[in-house]
Amino acid sequence: MTQPVLTMQIERIRIRAFRAFRHVEMLHIPRLVVLVGANSTGKSSLFAVFGFLRDAMNANVGTALARLGSRRGFHEIHSRNSDGPIEIEVAYRIQPEKSEKPPLIS
Repeated sequence: MTQPVLTMQIERIRIRAFRAFRHVEMLHIPRLVVLVGANSTGKSSLFAVFGFLRDAMNANVGTALARLGSRRGFHEIHSRNSDGPIEIEVAYRIQPEKSEKPPLIS
């Protein structure tokens, strides 16, 4: 018997004034992404975005700022040489998908 499985696909990410990112938008993101780049180009900052969003959703923005930015909070995560607020936008799609196997959770 098949079970309905929900799959999530991130389709777009827009980040402004967050750590290494002054303004970046990623479109048409595939299901598998490999990040490769020189030091200080934003690889860790991209992962920090998701940690920040998790903490903000589970607790609040103040807690997320404190965890990510230590004592300096907002000033530690705000992109240098960037004006304006920190903006993070993630567009994703959730769709049912038929599967013969239960979803793999690890």
